[in-house]
Amino acid sequence: MLFFDSTVEMILDNVNDAICVVDRNCITKFWNKRAERLYGVSREELIGKPITDFFPTALLPKVLKEGQPYENVYNSPRENTHNIITAKPLYKDNELLGAISCDRDISELIRLTALLDRTKLDLQVLEEEITVLNENRFSFDQIVGNNMDFKEMINLCKKVSKSKISVLITGESGTGKEVFARAIHIESRRKGHFIPINCSAIPEKLMESELFGYEGGAFTGALKKGKTGKFELAHKGTLFLDEIGDMPLSMQPKILRVLEDGMVTRVGGAKSVEVDVRIVAATNKDLKKMIQKGLFRKDLYYRLNSMLIMLPPLRERKEDIPELINKFIRHFCITYRSNIPEIPAKVMGVLINYDWEGNIRELKNIVERIVILVKNNNAKKIDMNFLPRSIIGSNQGKTEDKEKVFDLNEIVKDAEKKAIIDAIKITEGNKAKAARLLNIPRSTLYFKMGKYKLE
Repeated sequence: MLFFDSTVEMILDNVNDAICVVDRNCITKFWNKRAERLYGVSREELIGKPITDFFPTALLPKVLKEGQPYENVYNSPRENTHNIITAKPLYKDNELLGAISCDRDISELIRLTALLDRTKLDLQVLEEEITVLNENRFSFDQIVGNNMDFKEMINLCKKVSKSKISVLITGESGTGKEVFARAIHIESRRKGHFIPINCSAIPEKLMESELFGYEGGAFTGALKKGKTGKFELAHKGTLFLDEIGDMPLSMQPKILRVLEDGMVTRVGGAKSVEVDVRIVAATNKDLKKMIQKGLFRKDLYYRLNSMLIMLPPLRERKEDIPELINKFIRHFCITYRSNIPEIPAKVMGVLINYDWEGNIRELKNIVERIVILVKNNNAKKIDMNFLPRSIIGSNQGKTEDKEKVFDLNEIVKDAEKKAIIDAIKITEGNKAKAARLLNIPRSTLYFKMGKYKLE
């Protein structure tokens, strides 16, 4: 039962955000003064009535239905009004009592952004603010994955992140190798920067000066003051060598030398500089075959391969596709200021059944395209026409029975149930350890076990 005494009401009436609380039937139980001013609806009008009577696109019914929170979701409940909403379910003793939403008015910020766009002013300040708000968006907590093997890989990465050993990440293009590299850096808590360099994008003649830097006047066209190399920039941080398989063979012994003695000498310089750098390398090539062909040094391979992370392609973790799609939809709806559209089960089934040769990168690009089309067509749900023909064509010939397998709710339930069963089996029935393995509170584990009758 939801109730508020006078003290709680006084406190909530004096916050700057609009707060709404509903019970499990979506009946409004609380509506603070800021909400009254923001939406022009009085407390007397709304209390005791369904929130959807006044706000058909409200987020709270979705939260109650799914039992999951939504954070920082863009919403435009009325013309020329723009809000960021955080809504969460309310539980007591594993019983769903209702839900609460907190709405922050960003209408003025939206108008200001539009003004800045029109006048082409410098957006550096806003970019810095966004960077601060999203400084942890590359952490392991932001990596989506319900696949048990994938989650075990994440846990293993967390354990080795705080060490200094080198990490080699392999996987197809678009599987998220740089995302993992950044997450390892963040988890390591190293004080230095994360410095990425794409070995395939730098000409062989410039590779040494890019990595080690150079002294002024070291060669024709060199800057008078010289240049700091990537190794020095990554001091006390992480150097990410992307596409390490394309590292020129002539450079590989020089890289190995730095990894072994921790000393860097600039091109044209005589003095060596000590650097404390953690190396994370990535490739989509088979380095062992390259070693056999003489294209990659065996000693460098084993120096980099202190810890090997093999990222699976998206087609091997299809249970993660619905969550990835929902994550990208929320992200792009905020970016393009669009309400969250409904995803019909048939559309989700087509997306899950697609092979995604470009992996997560391809999925993200397709979702961005879908959100743009949804906004331009003022649509409330994702229509099959919004999907590329290549995706629709790959699903032709599938039977109705197979399409039913891809019902989003059923997929999520099955994946969640399997994850709980596997976790309990691995921990030999220890529910506290199982909850930690699943990264959820123990109370939530008990609730879900009861939900799926796993007692």
